[in-house]
Amino acid sequence: MFKSISSNYIIKNVCVGGGGFISGIVFHPKIKDLIYIRTDMGGVYKREKKDTNWICITDMFSKDESFYNGALSIAFDEKNNGKIYLLCGKYTDNNSPYGRIYISDNYGYTFKWYQIPFKVGSNEAGRGMDERLVVCPEHPNILFAGSTYCGLWKSIDYGKNWKKVKSFPEEDINFLLFDKNLKKRLIVASASGNIYFSENNGLKWIKISNTLTGLAYRACVSNDNKIYFTFNDSKGPWGIKNGGVWKLDLHSFEWQRLNIPEDNGGFGGIAIFQNNEILVSTICRDENDEIYFSDNGGKNFKPILKNSVWKSFAPYTKTINPHWISDIKINPFNHKNVLFVTGYGIWETYNIFEKKVTWYFNNQGIEETVPMQIISPYKGVHLISAMGDIDGFVHSNLNKSPKKRHTPFKKTTLAIDYAGLKPKILVKAYNSAKPYGSYSINGAERWIDFKSFPYKAKAGGVKSIAISADGKSMVWCPVGADVSYSKDNGNKWIKSKGNVPSGYWIISDKVNPGVFYIYEAIKGFLWKSEDYGESFYIINSKLPKNKEKPKGDGMVDYEINCIYNKKDNIWLAAGAAGLFYSIDGGKKFNKIQTVNKAYRVGFGKNAKGCNYPVIFIWANIRNRTGIFMSQDMGKRWFRINDERHQFGWIHCITGDPRIFGRCYFSTEGRGIMYGEKK
Repeated sequence: MFKSISSNYIIKNVCVGGGGFISGIVFHPKIKDLIYIRTDMGGVYKREKKDTNWICITDMFSKDESFYNGALSIAFDEKNNGKIYLLCGKYTDNNSPYGRIYISDNYGYTFKWYQIPFKVGSNEAGRGMDERLVVCPEHPNILFAGSTYCGLWKSIDYGKNWKKVKSFPEEDINFLLFDKNLKKRLIVASASGNIYFSENNGLKWIKISNTLTGLAYRACVSNDNKIYFTFNDSKGPWGIKNGGVWKLDLHSFEWQRLNIPEDNGGFGGIAIFQNNEILVSTICRDENDEIYFSDNGGKNFKPILKNSVWKSFAPYTKTINPHWISDIKINPFNHKNVLFVTGYGIWETYNIFEKKVTWYFNNQGIEETVPMQIISPYKGVHLISAMGDIDGFVHSNLNKSPKKRHTPFKKTTLAIDYAGLKPKILVKAYNSAKPYGSYSINGAERWIDFKSFPYKAKAGGVKSIAISADGKSMVWCPVGADVSYSKDNGNKWIKSKGNVPSGYWIISDKVNPGVFYIYEAIKGFLWKSEDYGESFYIINSKLPKNKEKPKGDGMVDYEINCIYNKKDNIWLAAGAAGLFYSIDGGKKFNKIQTVNKAYRVGFGKNAKGCNYPVIFIWANIRNRTGIFMSQDMGKRWFRINDERHQFGWIHCITGDPRIFGRCYFSTEGRGIMYGEKK
């Protein structure tokens, strides 16, 4: 049985604030204070008025659309205020599908989409560059899109069909823009460093002669017919070692280098005021970037950020300097108002002309973290996370950004677990540096590094570590190593016996000490240890099979999990095969017939009068993919989200063992969500 209760259920973000790279800012050209931002893997947001929250306009993207939950470009139709185009797709490798154009006629409230004949890389090198999608100002049925590997493309029917512009001579395009002073002039910057103009919608091209080194990163056209460019030696947003800022006169086609301080690193965003004052951001300056201001057309620049005041609702931002400043924008309706992007969110000032500029971390509503694993112990704090880039947090208040991130800082942390009977004892694994793992004895308030790590380990790994129910043993399979165990808090690691395969996720029984499980999905085997990880054996060889091993991005559609308060109770979300459970430690599994497909499974506090925990699943039931809960071991299911709130890919789901009806789920680039009954 399946019934939707989403109207009686509230789903909100767990507050962190930002947490990921914002790759571009676009002000609506006609509507005051309407701003859109694109992210590399966390969707697209808009903000309609000053001091209001940002709203993600791509939350309706489903599991099957999660690949498109990163936008490489945003474009507007200047003759139709509500029409917005998104150029979407995360990667351009051989295994990735073609990109899509998403089109909205109502400012991003709903979208239709068309497949395009090339791939898009919103999470690849060059993603912080200027826009690669533009709408012709004079003929809005005509669109141009730049590919990073197969040239320039054109549509003459509002983005529905596309043809390659064969007259354009290069294949790798950095950005496109139309000249605001001569609207028929299309400007294209290639990755080779060349700049091209066309004044007849791409039929013919003029190559602008230049002897510059590097490639154009972003550009801005001034009111006096000049184009200002930032140039760098590589695409960024990482690895840029040098760059410069140049001005091109559109009458004489002469280049002039601006007198801006050039240190290590390069230059990202550039913005021009109406009176030709200039803002330029640096990029890749040892995670300590700067914004320079010129009031004399670029003859001299002065730094702004080093003398600024910073105000943030997110305490973790005090631990990070502004970096990856790929874009900076001036509000076209209020030139005092300026925003710039970073690798962890957006900063905004309401008066750029103050002697000491005040910047606000205005990321309310923006949640762009990738929490690979989350846990909800039955004692202590209700939620603890492991996240890419910024470690993870103890979330003592779901509606406020946590007071501090996990310390000491390790950056990308992709696995976390707690001891079921002693929940203040935890373990985690991270990727940044040896020894790749830590433990905590005080509920994640402080972490202590292991003294060693398994032989040949190269990184901590995704969902790769578990701790026994009594906290006496850890089992770990880091990247590149065999499954190993430690009984002395990571001082020494010993390879587990039994030829248990490496590269699969590990879980522990939360009640029965010494018991661990590994689901070898390719063969359909369940491996079990009953001696604290010293050895494993196959307890079940007849489980559903899956073609994929877990990947470094955590995106496989199966998992195994243990009930938090009952020993020997295991649930298997087996992807296309459905949902299964065992109550005898894995010897026998029963199929839940009401579920078509199941991808993630977790458990929360039981309903009144029931003695079994609530089951939460990310699954497909009656051809609808969503988040479901069951109070009766899977006989009846209630959907708790709706079609407009699907959040792309979900990495982890768990209930709260102390609050009936509450669940937490972590996403690929949209942070952590929590849901509960109204």
